[in-house]
Amino acid sequence: MTSPSAGAQPRHRPRITHLVLVDGLPADHWVEEVADLAHDSRPWGGLLLGRGRPPTSRADRRQQEIDWLEALVGGPEALLALDGLPLERRALEVPEMGPELTERALAIAADAQRLAVEVFDDEELRFAVARLWEALLVTDRAMLARSARDDTAVGALVWAVAQANGLLGPEGRLLARDLWPRLGVPASAAGRGSALLERLAPGTAHLAAPSGAPRLRPTGRPDALLAPVRTLLVARRDDLADVSPGPAAGSSR
Repeated sequence: MTSPSAGAQPRHRPRITHLVLVDGLPADHWVEEVADLAHDSRPWGGLLLGRGRPPTSRADRRQQEIDWLEALVGGPEALLALDGLPLERRALEVPEMGPELTERALAIAADAQRLAVEVFDDEELRFAVARLWEALLVTDRAMLARSARDDTAVGALVWAVAQANGLLGPEGRLLARDLWPRLGVPASAAGRGSALLERLAPGTAHLAAPSGAPRLRPTGRPDALLAPVRTLLVARRDDLADVSPGPAAGSSR
């Protein structure tokens, strides 16, 4: 290995620090060298919200749409099987975690389901909350053991489902800052909710939505999406098949 010559200055590439704020509170951050933005190795193309190089060609835009759709529902097979039917009612399925944690898991689900329906006036959210909670408990069984704050778990779960379905924000049904008084939990629960979504769909938090698409946080779980959201995704999937010959819609390979 050769050493730098005496007096030589190391080359420093410019860096960009990304800071994600949720209701004014830091929820995530990362640092990238500028050169890395053109060669991002993260899943789903590495296209960042408001950062990186936007797709320019028709093929790039189509691939961005496919990546976005697959991230939302859990891959090409799930995208091809997607439909817009209402979610079905069924009992909550909790993995084996002992009596105490099971009781807490059931209580959190019940509170989150009740609050989600009350706040957003949509009965189907009851089932979306249950399906997302099931997936989270399977993905991270130690989640409840790490924290005794079940109130923030309830808030995080409602926030996560709302983000997955585009219910929060200027284009949603409620501004994020107005959610917390309705739930009776601190806004810091948004950070916990963001972490829950990251465990379900790693590397997708900053995936850029295609032009004209709603802002939906990926979960990789179609059964956490409301029927109107899935109907919209089905329409966008079918539009890809209509306008682009070649590989079947939903296949990025």
